[in-house]
Formats: sequence, structure tokens, C-alpha cells
Amino acid sequence: MLTFERPFLLPLLVLAPLCVLLGPRWRALHFGPRFPIATAGHAPFSGTPLVRRAGRRIGQCLFALGLSLVALAAAGPTLVGHRMLYLTRGNEILFAVDVSPSMAARDFAPTRLDAAKAIIGEFLNSRRNETVGLVAFGSEAALVCPPTLDYAALKKRLADLAPGMLGDGTALGSGIGLALAHASAKGAPSRFLVLLTDGESNAGTLAPGTAAELAARRGVAVFVVGVGSEGDVPINYVDPETGKRSEGSYRSGFDQSALEALARSGGGRYFAAGNAAALAAAFSALGEESLSLAVTRSVSTERPLAQPALAFALAVLVLARLLALATGGDFL
Repeated sequence: MLTFERPFLLPLLVLAPLCVLLGPRWRALHFGPRFPIATAGHAPFSGTPLVRRAGRRIGQCLFALGLSLVALAAAGPTLVGHRMLYLTRGNEILFAVDVSPSMAARDFAPTRLDAAKAIIGEFLNSRRNETVGLVAFGSEAALVCPPTLDYAALKKRLADLAPGMLGDGTALGSGIGLALAHASAKGAPSRFLVLLTDGESNAGTLAPGTAAELAARRGVAVFVVGVGSEGDVPINYVDPETGKRSEGSYRSGFDQSALEALARSGGGRYFAAGNAAALAAAFSALGEESLSLAVTRSVSTERPLAQPALAFALAVLVLARLLALATGGDFL
């Protein structure tokens, strides 16, 4: 925000436009001694009348701008900023997102995975001081982004997730285990692991229940969001390795009781998200539960702009004077 130490001087800004408007009358208003533009040993300006008039008008505009900047500098402009400092650490949230091929199903618009990425992005918009991390899993699990406060960087990596990028299986245990491995050992008031999946575990060596119980023992609550509807749903899948596109129907179905048991083992909750509205409701509940009670302090910063404005004003006035010398004008 721009403020002024001496705002009563701001009316002086109107003098500059007057100098331009009075242009042709400047000579008549020029009281006191006259200062000839021509210098000794130099021929007078020999340009065309059109060039002379254009140069004079440009010089007057520069002169007016220089005066405006001088008046602005005299008013003491200061750029004032405000920022919020968090004096306490927020909660930690880790997302484990299923990227198996079935996440290309189109019972969500445009796909299940796209809907999951969009709702995570909206969730990040409401965060302030919670560290958020991201793990993706298919047949294998991979760390996409370690817990961070740089939500912009996390969103960029989230956007790169694609169905099938980590194999054609669903290793729920590996996803939970890898997210747990990157959870902070201490410091965060509360820690949450949010698992988004549309299927049952069929890959990996770590049992999902075992991983969830381990998370609960370490103080990390496991929340499970079952994404998708049951029955035949359309699918449009592009194999990331071969580029081959497969279109048709996919028989969707997952063991909801197993996912509910997984959430209970992890000390969290299960959310059934069969459509976009249910998915939004699930994340609304997650947002309220994971919100940190932060201690904050507002800090103000001030950056004086008077000296830069005055320096620029002098440069503009010198340029106007040089233009007057070049065109034989007499407006200064």
C-alpha cells in the first residue's frame, strides 16, 4: 500500500499538467531573466518546423513529468507492506494418491484422478501454516513432494500425476508406508495421512492394515477416501509407456468394508466419495479436522520512495533540457 508522509503537498501535482496545457503561452508567462538556448560556437537549430514543434511538445511533457515527480518526492511516498508471521508450527498432512490405471475412469469429470487432483488443489488454497506432502502409488510408491509450506511447488508436482505412471497395480500398503516414512518425527502438533484410492490392495509386500497400525502407533491418523462409484463406468486410458489408448467400460468396485477397517486401524475415518459432491464434503470435513490453531503476529514493513522518485525526476528534467538544446526550444 502506498502512503505519503506529507499528503498536503500532493496538490502541487496539478502544476505539471498546467505547464503542458499552457504550452504556447509559456513565453508570455516566463517572468524574470531569459536564458538563451543557443550555445556559443554552435549553429542554431536547422530542423523543419514540424520537428521543432514536436521536439518542443515532447520537451514540455518531459518537463511536466519531472515537476510531477518532484512534487511526488516532496510528499514523501512510502510503500507499506503487511505480512503475517506464524509463531507456532502447524499440523502436518501427507496425501497418498492412487495413480493406478482405474483412476482414469470417467464417473468423475473428467477422470477420478483429475477430480482428486483438483480437490487437493482447492484444499491447499485454504491452508496457511500446515506442512503438506505428497506420495503417489500404483504397483510401486514414489515420493512426489516432501512435506512443505511451498504449496505452489506441490501443486506443480501434483499436476504431473497420471494414471498408470507407477504400474498397473494398487499397493495401498506401500503408499501408506512411504508417506509414513516421510512424516516428521516430531514438532507438528498433529499429523494426518490421507489415502485416496478407488480399489483394493493387489500389489506390494507391505500389508495395508500393518502399515495403518504402524502409523497409528507413531501418532499419524490415517484417513481413507474411497474415490469412485460401483458398477460399469466409462474409461479412457493412455498407457504411459506405450502411448496406446484404451477406451470402453470398466467394472468398478472396491471393498468398502476393507477400506473402513483400514481407517479404523489407522485411528482415522473413512469417507465414501462416489461423486463430486461427496468428494467435496469429505475434504471439507478433512479441512476442519486438520486445521491448526496458529499463534500469529502481523508485521509491517516500510520502504521510502522519495529518493528514487527525486532521482528519476532530475533525470527527466535533464533529458527535457537536452531536448530543448537539440531543437532550439525555449520552454525551460
